[in-house]
Order: sequence, then C-alpha cells, then structure tokens
Amino acid sequence: MYTLGIEAFLAIVRTQSLSRAAEKLHLAQSSVSHRLKTLEEMMGATLIERGKGIKEISLTPMGAEFLQLAERWNSLWLETQILKSQGPKLSLSFGTVNSLNTFVFPPVFSAMTQHQPPVILEIHTLHSIPLYEEVEKGQIHVGFALREQTLPGVKVERFLTAPMVVLRLGKPLDGNAKIINPNELDPNYELYVPWGPLFQIWHDRWWNPLCLSRIKLESAQLLFTLLQHPLQWAIVPMWIAKSALKEGRFSYYHLSDPPPDIICYKLTHKYPKPSTLQSLTILDHYLDLLITKNLYE
Repeated sequence: MYTLGIEAFLAIVRTQSLSRAAEKLHLAQSSVSHRLKTLEEMMGATLIERGKGIKEISLTPMGAEFLQLAERWNSLWLETQILKSQGPKLSLSFGTVNSLNTFVFPPVFSAMTQHQPPVILEIHTLHSIPLYEEVEKGQIHVGFALREQTLPGVKVERFLTAPMVVLRLGKPLDGNAKIINPNELDPNYELYVPWGPLFQIWHDRWWNPLCLSRIKLESAQLLFTLLQHPLQWAIVPMWIAKSALKEGRFSYYHLSDPPPDIICYKLTHKYPKPSTLQSLTILDHYLDLLITKNLYE
C-alpha cells in the first residue's frame, strides 16, 4: 500500500483543505496533490471530489469506504514505527493458583516489571487442573500448580515444598516452635481450605468428615480477615503462615502428626516457542532468588 498517499489522503480529510493538509505535512501543495493522484491511480478510482467551483472537500462513495481502511492502515503503520524505534519486547504469560499469586510471587512480579529489557507480564489465576491445560495449549507460558498431573506437552518440575502448619490469632505462648496435637483443635472453629486429596485423607483421619466446618473457603485469601477469635484455626502452607506473621496479629504452630507437605509444581511447555525462551530465563533468575531466601520451608 502507498503509505505517503494514505498520509496525504487522511490529512486532506482531517483538515478539509488541500492547502491546510500541505501545511500540516510540511509539503508543497503540488506534492500533496501528486500523492493523492498517485493513490487514486493505484486504487483505480477517484477518492476526493475536486474541480472548478468546488471549495469544500467532499469524499466520493469510494473515498468514504476507503477512509476506514486508511485509518486502520495508518494505525498499523504507526505501531510498526513504534516497534522499530523501541525494538522487540519480551512478554510472559504467568499462571498460578490463588494462594501462590497472593502470598509467594508478588516479589517476583515486582522484580520482573523493573527488569531491563522490559518484560510485559500477563498474570492469570486458575485452579491447578486448568493450568495444565492452558500450558499445553500455549496460552500460558509458565504455570505453578499444587497438584501433579501428566499431559503429553507439559514439562512438570517440583518448585516448592512446604510443611503445613496451624494458623491462629494471637501471639504464641512458647514461640512459633510450639507443637500442637490435632486433638487439641476443635473442628467447630476450623476455617477449612481444601488443599488437595492427600490433605483430605489426613484430615479425615483426625476429624469426622461428616462434622462440617463452620466456614469453608475455596482459597486462602480471606483467612486473614476471617480469623478473628483465638479459638479459630486453619491449616495452611508455611508460605501463608510467614506472610501472616508480618501482619503482627497471628502465630503458627507445627502439628505433632502433620499432613503431607504441600508441593508446588512448575509447569512449562515441553517445546516452548523461541520467542518465550528469553523471558523464561529471566523468570528463572528471579525464582532462584526467591528460593534462596528460604522463606517457605
């Protein structure tokens, strides 16, 4: 497409004057007329009515239809120029379950946004099983799930392993190393979060599965708000307990017979696109820094 002609055509339409279009483009009026004529010859039709006695700019029917295409073409051309001037951008589609998005990865997100060259982040919150499906389809470049699954196109690696602890309101009597026997916990005051099949099996050994908790949460995001009484309790991964300590209102306790450690799995496509490899390498750098801090064990 003849970009100079489209530029002249749009300038004439917007200024409603051939002379004003020439001023806007810093060109001679004859140059603007020549570009418009060349464009019309390429299109095989007159786009703007002109002639003796015609003072106002008027589009022909073909010109009116072409105007929308010209606007779209000009927009794409401007985006192309911006891309050329700024160079290629890195991007990464990142998917995790709610508790990891809220309590583990914010420092990584912050670091990625300040990285040079810039990395454009898309952050998604999904349950574990859909995460596998989205990674296999290539819709998400990297995911972090709390359940292990096998899909042909997904590479699965252990990323974090953390113990499950009891979270309560108030300061502990003997420091955070205090150990609680599950029999000491009244199930009527539990804020129950389903942490997966293995956790459920352990939970059913200690408390009657028919004795329903007063509060059931699909995710742990509301725990800090709903834990309001010293008798209330919840079993959470260590990464949530460590975040709760920063609030200054909570304490956590180990269990004498704990549930299985919770495992976070990192999911990537077995054959990632070359365009995402650099972004994944940058992410791995910040993930290594996160693990080095050893906050979640």
